[in-house]
Amino acid sequence: MKQLLLLMLFPFMLQAQTPAEKNESIGGDPKKEAREKLEAIRQRVLNGESMAVLATLYTQDLGSAKTGGVYYNVARGQFVPEFEAAAFNLTPGGISEVFETQYGFHFVQLIARRGDVIDVRHILIAIPK
Repeated sequence: MKQLLLLMLFPFMLQAQTPAEKNESIGGDPKKEAREKLEAIRQRVLNGESMAVLATLYTQDLGSAKTGGVYYNVARGQFVPEFEAAAFNLTPGGISEVFETQYGFHFVQLIARRGDVIDVRHILIAIPK
């Protein structure tokens, strides 16, 4: 059953590739390629594509992929400092630059703020090891 599902999804997975994915060279710098991939996705968001849809397609954060990259009710101290710095410095609707954490590269969008609690959407591209 799982194999059948993968066969059915394979054409859609190919269509979902970003330009950076299609041009990856074998044996390149995985960290650079991960960042470029995320930069290309961020540019698509800035050009008007839905971040929720792109997060569902691309994020490698399994905890938020099903919700379009959203984490609700995030208080200070819950996430790594780099993530919090990017998220808490935005105004609602704002989109951060790409930044690196121990988990890989991210960019975030602030959905709402209630004092020191925020709702945030993000996309993570992990750095292959």
